[in-house]
Parts: sequence; C-alpha cells; structure tokens
Amino acid sequence: MVSRTETNSPGLRYVSIADNLQQQIESGEVRDGDRLPSQHEMAKQYGVSLTTLRSAVDLLEQRGLVRSAHGLGTFAQAPKPGSDNPQVLLVDDDPQVVDLLTAILEGEDISVTSASTAAEGIAKLQDSSFQAIFLDLIMPGGSGVELLKAVEAQSIKTPVVLVTGAGDSNLIEEAMDHGPITLIRKPVRVKQVRQVLEVLGVQKQARV
Repeated sequence: MVSRTETNSPGLRYVSIADNLQQQIESGEVRDGDRLPSQHEMAKQYGVSLTTLRSAVDLLEQRGLVRSAHGLGTFAQAPKPGSDNPQVLLVDDDPQVVDLLTAILEGEDISVTSASTAAEGIAKLQDSSFQAIFLDLIMPGGSGVELLKAVEAQSIKTPVVLVTGAGDSNLIEEAMDHGPITLIRKPVRVKQVRQVLEVLGVQKQARV
C-alpha cells in the first residue's frame, strides 16, 4: 500500500493507471461486475511493479469503482448515475481552517460535514458514507491519530487527507502507520485542495 501521496507529485504512475482503468469502467469498456485480470497480469500489461499496480487498485477502491472479494479477485463497479454530491468529513478545531476548507469544497459541489474533535469525527463516521476525510492532527482532547486508528480498526476504505502544520512531523510519522494518507501543508491553498480532490476522484466534475 502507498504510505502517502504528496500533493506536489501529480505525475505519480499509479494515479495514471487508476485514471486509465476508471475511464474503461466509466465508458463501459469494462462492464459493471466484470472481474479484472489478476494484479500480476495487469502489472505486466502496464509495465510497472506489483506494488505500483496495487496502489492503483487501492485508489480505484477508494473512488468506489472496484471492489475486492477475498480469494475471488477484483470486480468493476460502474458509477451510479444521478447520485448526490460527494460527501466529505472535515475534522478540525480551527474555525478559520474549517471555514476556508468548507468554502473550497462546497465550491466544488462537495457537501461538508464538520467535527471539532477526533471523538466527534469518529461518531459521525458511523452515520454517513464519506468519499474523503480531511483531518487535522493536533486538536484538544486527543490527536487525529485516534480517528485514524478507528478508521483502520473498522476497515473503512475512505481516503484520509491530513491537513498539517510544520510542527506536526512526529504525529505525521505516527499517522502513516495507520494506512495510506495524503498530505496538505498549512497554510491551506485552493490549488492544493483541488489537486487532492482530482487525485482521489471525489470531485463531482473536474475543473479545467
């Protein structure tokens, strides 16, 4: 699994592979319910390592376009037409950061549910299906790592975006022990957020 995706690396190979497979699924070339070739076969087809191919499949699973069945393989899932706007969980105790990220995300036709503590975020994970989690690491009453542990323990596939400051390096290292993450460095910029949304495939409509 990929430990993290830095936002300044838009040309990552696994993202290109995931985008190619997504196009095949959305166009109907690969139909809903079709079993994909084995990961070893696809790695050979794309000329990449098995680790890179697995990262592409993980990203497609996060986008809701494939599902893996243990011992049976990986199957395509066609996107459902007419679905509601993507849902994002935002966990941060800084009102300015919350307001900024909410404005950016809602500008991309994404609905935002916010929480100010890790415990509140964990509770809200039980109530809704989110396409991404934007998570601060340093909050009163516990760090964002507690939420990451809950996500891992419940085998939740939702991709996590850490919104971090320069002083969070130790927590970042701890966070990366609990699944693949994407990093956005503070101060938050619109371009960063849009790039992450495009990579994770949670935008309703990509901007040109």
